[in-house]
Amino acid sequence: MKKNAVRHLLVTSLFVLAILWSGCTPSTEEPAPEVEQLATARVSAQLSDEPGRVRVIGHNDLHYFVDAAPSADGISEVDTLLAAQATCAVFVAEKAAQELDIPLNGATATTTFDEDQDQVNVYLDLPGANGDQVLDLANHFRQRCPIYTTLSEAASVEFSPDEQFEAGRNESAIVTAELFRFGGANVTTGNYTFVMDSVPPLDGPNEELNPLDMMLGGLAACSSFVYDREAAAANVTVIVEGDFDPSGVRDLDGPNPRIQNIRISLQTDSYDEVQAEKVEGHIKEQCHLYSMLNGTVDIEIIIEPA
Repeated sequence: MKKNAVRHLLVTSLFVLAILWSGCTPSTEEPAPEVEQLATARVSAQLSDEPGRVRVIGHNDLHYFVDAAPSADGISEVDTLLAAQATCAVFVAEKAAQELDIPLNGATATTTFDEDQDQVNVYLDLPGANGDQVLDLANHFRQRCPIYTTLSEAASVEFSPDEQFEAGRNESAIVTAELFRFGGANVTTGNYTFVMDSVPPLDGPNEELNPLDMMLGGLAACSSFVYDREAAAANVTVIVEGDFDPSGVRDLDGPNPRIQNIRISLQTDSYDEVQAEKVEGHIKEQCHLYSMLNGTVDIEIIIEPA
């Protein structure tokens, strides 16, 4: 009896030890991949009471006007893209200079549009930075600006760091952004000047319009103009959303912050299916931003009753 009891105790102890050991054995399963956390920027647009003018509303209900033709107190669809790229350039350079302890004495970016090539050109002037420092700041710009990374994947942008812009014959539009405080830039197109702000991932105040307000607003405005030409008596609200990863804006070693998805939603009080198909086709044909991004960004157009 005593031998049986000892044998039983030994077997039980080994069984318990086996259970405990199995619980301590490291798992060989592959860790689950991290889920990409995308942020969504959103703007809306409506035709104003003035012909050929659209009111675009960005974050915090900030608004600006986009005109179908050049005007003294508005901007064009292409100007919105150039303003977005110019301000993104100076804001990223400013933040990177702070991180790298580079004594930057301001920053100015000039962006131009070559309509024949559907191409944006960027000139970035960085006073106070030496040659190597300019290259460092340019590298940050190339990797951390979602406007640039999106356009570069579409082969729709050329960048010339630390070069003064000299007007040529191919510029159909020119926009300049110049820092005047941390996270703030004066933006000039023609005789019209307005203020834009840097975004939270770059420690910007984000109290004025920001680069994504501008870039997505151009798509919203152009879509509004196209719909108005097809159905002049109809009311339409255009909502444009863009998804991107803000961690790539904060960190040079982060993921590509490019805009991955864009949704263009036209909500109208006089929906007609045949007309909707025409509008969608004309947006694809007539909007510069759409044609520049198509094939690189997943762009969805939705036309539906209000």
